[in-house]
Amino acid sequence: MASNRGQHLIGKMLGSCVLEKLLGYGGSSAVFLAQQQDPQRKVAVKVFLPRAGMDIRMQRDFYLRFLREAEAVSKLEHANILPIYSYGEQDGLPYIVMPYMPGGTLSEYMVKRGPLSLKEARWYLEQLAAALDYAHAHGCVHCDVKPANILLDSEGHVVLSDFGIARAMQPELVSDKKDAKSAEAVMGTPDYISPEQALGRPLDGRSDVYSLGVTLFFVLVKRLPFRADSTIALALLHVHEPPPSLALLRADVSPLLDRVVRKALAKEPSERFQSAGDLSRAFSAAIDAGEKRSQPARSPELTPFESELDFTGPQTAMTPPRPVVRVKPLWSSPMKPSKGKRVLLALAAVLVVVVTASLTLIFMHNNSGPTAPPIVVQHSTATAIPTLMPNNPLQLIKKWPQSQNFFFDDNHQYHVKNTQVKSAMFARFRDYQVQDFKLSVTMLEVGGKKDGPDFHGVMFRTAIDQSFFYLFEISPYDDQQYAFLRFSDTDKQQPWKTITSGRSPAIIGDEGKSNTIIIVAKGNAFSFVINGTPLMEKPMVDPYATTAAQPGSIGLYVENQGVEVTFSNLSVDSFK
Repeated sequence: MASNRGQHLIGKMLGSCVLEKLLGYGGSSAVFLAQQQDPQRKVAVKVFLPRAGMDIRMQRDFYLRFLREAEAVSKLEHANILPIYSYGEQDGLPYIVMPYMPGGTLSEYMVKRGPLSLKEARWYLEQLAAALDYAHAHGCVHCDVKPANILLDSEGHVVLSDFGIARAMQPELVSDKKDAKSAEAVMGTPDYISPEQALGRPLDGRSDVYSLGVTLFFVLVKRLPFRADSTIALALLHVHEPPPSLALLRADVSPLLDRVVRKALAKEPSERFQSAGDLSRAFSAAIDAGEKRSQPARSPELTPFESELDFTGPQTAMTPPRPVVRVKPLWSSPMKPSKGKRVLLALAAVLVVVVTASLTLIFMHNNSGPTAPPIVVQHSTATAIPTLMPNNPLQLIKKWPQSQNFFFDDNHQYHVKNTQVKSAMFARFRDYQVQDFKLSVTMLEVGGKKDGPDFHGVMFRTAIDQSFFYLFEISPYDDQQYAFLRFSDTDKQQPWKTITSGRSPAIIGDEGKSNTIIIVAKGNAFSFVINGTPLMEKPMVDPYATTAAQPGSIGLYVENQGVEVTFSNLSVDSFK
C-alpha cells in the first residue's frame, strides 16, 4: 500500500538520527521526523527509497547522482532555502538531514485553508523568487518546484526544499521513453513539469519559473492548470495546451493578473519571465494596479512597473505600489522579420492630463528653483474642467510614472529607461483619454547601443486594460526605420498587425541628434510628420478597423533593453 511506504523504517538509525515518525512520502522518497543524537535536536530526514523496476545498476547510478547533487546543494546558503545539515548513504539508502519545519508544507496548509489570498500569495512568491534567483545564480536548477516542496515556519516564512534532487532523475526522463509506466516512475509528479523538462531538453532557471507559475496557479484556485489520466497525456498538455483563464476561476483575479500567470506559463522559455524575481515583481505590481482599480472615486488607470505584469480583488492594506511593467505577448518585428519575435511589454503610466477642447501639455525649463514644476499647463480656453486642471501644476507631475526608469532631469526632460530583458517600457499619462488629437513630441536617445534596434515612440488610444492600442515608433540607429502598428486582444490568431512600416530619410540617425514627430488622429485615419516631412501624401486609414474609433490614453514607449530616451516639447491638442 502506498500509505505504508516507508513505515518499515520507523525506529531505524541513519547516521546519528533515529527515525521516529513518517511525515510524508512521494514517488521516490519518504520524510521522517527524527531525533538527532549529536547535536541533540529534532530534525527531518528524507530517505530516497528504491522504486519498482530499478535494477541494482540503476539504483547505484541514481544514488551517486543524488549524492553529487546533495553535495552541491549543501553549499547554498539562503534564508529561503532549506539548509542541509548532513547527507550520506547507509544500507543502500541515500538520506538527507534537514531542519524540521513544524508548519508543514504549503500543500498541507492549503488543505486546511483553501486558496491563498492575493496578499498571501504575493508574500510567499517574493520569498520563493528570492530563493530561486539565488540558486540559479549559483548554477543550481531546482527542477521540482511545487507546494509539497515548500515548507512553512511558525512565523509565516517559507523555505524551498529538495534543491537539486529532481535533477538526479532527469537523465532517465530523457532516455526512458519505451512506455508510459516507466516514464511515470522516473518523472515523479509531472503536474508542475516545464515543457522543456517533459521533452528532455537542456534546462535552465526558466524551467523553474514555469513550475513556479504552475504553483502560483494552484495556490490561487486550488486546482492545477492541466489534468490528465496519465503522465504522458499530462506532459503533452504542458507542451502544447494553453492554460485556462484564472479570471474565469476566481472573481478577484483581474485580466492583468491573468496575463502575468499566462506569461509565466509560456511554452517557450524565451517568452516567459526570464527570472523568478521578474515574475514576483510583476505579480506584486499587478496586485497594486488591481487595488487602485477597485477603489471608489478613482480613475481606472495603472501605475507603471519595472518587471512585469498584473491583478485585483478586495484585500487588506498592502505595501505601497511599485513601478509596474506590463508585458504584452512576443511579437515579430515589422522591420526585420528575420530577427524573430520581440516582446512588447506595455507598461502602464505616463503623459500629462490634458482636458479641454484644446489642451496643451509642455515640458519646459523653469528657473524658479528646485521646486519649480517641470510641466506647465496652458489653458487654450476658459472652459477647462477644473477637477482635471488643478491650479497647482505640481499636481500634474503625479500623473507621470516616477522611478529609476521614469524620471525628469534637471532640464525637465522626461526620461524612459528600459532595463527589462526582451520587454518594452511604456509610460502612460493617467486620468485622461483622448480620441481625435494632434500630438507633437521631440525624442532623443541618450543611452543604448547604436548597432541594433532602438525603437521608441508613442502609444495612443490605449484601452485601460491595454487590450487595444496603436503604436507609432522609429528606430534612428537601425536603418532609419519607422512602423505604425495596432494591437488587439480580440484577435487571438494575430493580435499584432502592421499598418505600415519602412524607412524614412527624414529620421535623423546621427548620435546626439533628436527627432520630432507629429501624429494626427481623426477617426480611423492617421497622418504622421517626421522632422517636418510628411510620411505620406494623404491620411492613412486603418484597414483593420471595423468599428468607430474609441478614446484611450497616450503614452511614451521605449522597446529595447538598454535604450534610454528623453521626451520633451510634448503637446497634445484634442479635437472635438
